[in-house]
Amino acid sequence: MHNCPHPVARILLWCGWAVAVERAALPELGLLAVAIATAFLFAPVRLQLLRLLRRTRWLLAVLVLTYAYAVPGTVLWPALSWASPAIEGLQQGGLRAGRLVLLLAGLAVMLAYTTRPQLIYGLYVLARPLAWLGFDRRAFAVRLGLTLEYVEQAPKPARWLDALREPMPDEATPTTYTLHAARWQSCDVAVILAALLLAVLG
Repeated sequence: MHNCPHPVARILLWCGWAVAVERAALPELGLLAVAIATAFLFAPVRLQLLRLLRRTRWLLAVLVLTYAYAVPGTVLWPALSWASPAIEGLQQGGLRAGRLVLLLAGLAVMLAYTTRPQLIYGLYVLARPLAWLGFDRRAFAVRLGLTLEYVEQAPKPARWLDALREPMPDEATPTTYTLHAARWQSCDVAVILAALLLAVLG
């Protein structure tokens, strides 16, 4: 298991990427797209992104159509009158969908090289300040880990209705979930600085 960058640094780097993608103007957004495209030379990243895009394809379509019909502007097909989408709406919807795809691309890079226990451990560490408010981060990590493990190993029913009818497993649910702590290293400082730069300069 690779311990560098630290799981927390990886999550924060994606957060910085998300802020940069959201704040970037169109020219800078193109540069970010070119930068992230280099990651898809590697098969694990491509597989993760295709999986994420497949799961969000309807959201992307609805997003574009919502903007196309909600934003006033020049109609694309005048013969259809009110039934025609607006050109400005399509442009804004396409831009918003493009930003979402870039967010998913950054997430795909992180997930491709971060195991599930590493991701849970990173969230566990980041949730430490919430403990002052009474949040039980240990219980959160255990429940999240066991839930993801069950979802991954559970047999997939043929239809979603069958999933609702599936009985709960009879075996006792384990009460412990082990996470391996990761140590901070010098490379993690560089990753955190990169995340801050992305958030500030985006």
